[in-house]
Amino acid sequence: MTRTQRLLTLLQLLKENRYPMTAERLAAQCNVSVRSIYRDIETLRQQGAEIVGEAGIGFLYKSGLLLPPLLFDTAELEALILGLRWVESHGDNELAASAKRAANKISGVVNQESQSVFLQNSLFAPSSRPSQVKDPIAIALRRSLRDECKIRIKYQDQAQQLTQRVIWPVALGYMHEVQVVAAWCELRGDYRHFRLDRINELFPLPDKLPYPKGYLLTQWRKSILTETPDKN
Repeated sequence: MTRTQRLLTLLQLLKENRYPMTAERLAAQCNVSVRSIYRDIETLRQQGAEIVGEAGIGFLYKSGLLLPPLLFDTAELEALILGLRWVESHGDNELAASAKRAANKISGVVNQESQSVFLQNSLFAPSSRPSQVKDPIAIALRRSLRDECKIRIKYQDQAQQLTQRVIWPVALGYMHEVQVVAAWCELRGDYRHFRLDRINELFPLPDKLPYPKGYLLTQWRKSILTETPDKN
């Protein structure tokens, strides 16, 4: 987490709590030292956030905005709400929690008229999952995508055969019935799609991808135009 991200997270934590939060509690939730929290509180105050309290008592957000209200039209807000609700229903636990936090942050920075649209919107995504997301595997895959690192997996194909692969993940798809990672497979020497529910074990590797992820993603998009179904 960058310092900018930490400052926004800290501000959101303070805004979501009606009672003072101690520096120790904030430090635990932000995964930093208590001293860093004191510095961050002072930075937020200098940027206009009215945060009251002190060491030993706790801190409470009163008023003040770091950002001007964001302006969305009604259709844009509906798209945001529907998308976030879909992620909350169909993503892994970490992604679902992030969708909730994102909704709270958006609600906190839009103008008053947009807030009523946001809070009273009646668009909903399905709340049931036809298949269970493998949380540890999905989370590890997303992190490897961000870090652009290779992964070793034990994969069970459609014929129930188990193979061990080293893959270069380039995209992760949360489809309605299944979640799929698109990756270059070193074993096959080609791009392949792996269902998350068929990945028995996953081991993140420290090895960086040999090419930039953007380049691999472009090549994958070209390959799917001529892909043969059920290649593994």
